[in-house]
Amino acid sequence: MAVKTGLERKMMYMSKTAIEAKRGNVFMLEPERLTLVTDKNHPLYDPRVEDDPSENMIANVAMHGVLEPILVRKNGNAIEVIAGRGRTKAVLEANRRLRAEGKPTLLIPAMVKGGSDKDLFGIVISENEIRREDSMINKGEKARKLLNMGHTVQEIAVIFGVTRQAVETWLTVEQLPDQIKGAVETGELSATAALQLAGAGRTREEQVARYEDLKKLGAKPTVKAVRSAANDNLQKPKMRTRKEIEDKIKDCPPANYEEDNYDAGYIAALCWVLGDGDGA
Repeated sequence: MAVKTGLERKMMYMSKTAIEAKRGNVFMLEPERLTLVTDKNHPLYDPRVEDDPSENMIANVAMHGVLEPILVRKNGNAIEVIAGRGRTKAVLEANRRLRAEGKPTLLIPAMVKGGSDKDLFGIVISENEIRREDSMINKGEKARKLLNMGHTVQEIAVIFGVTRQAVETWLTVEQLPDQIKGAVETGELSATAALQLAGAGRTREEQVARYEDLKKLGAKPTVKAVRSAANDNLQKPKMRTRKEIEDKIKDCPPANYEEDNYDAGYIAALCWVLGDGDGA
């Protein structure tokens, strides 16, 4: 049997004290001592326990630790996770990597929760279902503030737990005119369409004018519509009728087909369009 160090004995004592302590207090626990419910017949089982944490979440935990306490209960000798499965799996993976690098591992904040299986399973569901994601505009404003504080875009991505591209999109949309940002906020305009609307080097006045033109169509501006609007000022070629082409031939001056001249070639081309041979 391995002899435990003083620190390990102290951590075991703290964990035991935490589980037996007054409910409502937050304690720091070793995530390796926690039990994630994976038995589908268990009253607290949730399919999301099978999901692996994203690399963004693992990086965020490694940088800041777990900021929001998880909820646990004591069930016999087990310390079961009621709420915070994703955070627990993320810190377990972060610790595995830290341990491999010879770095100190992380503890996880936890609160002890009592109650019946019925009540606790309600918490399992509510923990994620009632969460409301922050809007893209708000994320953009927060990202801009972090950028002004000296963070890099990559650091901001880790803080939010998203990709660098997502942060760059937020920052671009955040700089659009209020009218367009409002449309993104209400869902009237998608973020992708807003990016197309912004364009490269387009002034804010031009952005608003283009958006107003799209609104006149009476439909929700889509990415396709925004892209098509970029060609609005291009004159599309008009298809000519057979009669118009024949009249055009009649209006042309007599041409000398034995000479390589413009009129002869022009008439020959028109005749070819009509299917009248080579125009000779």
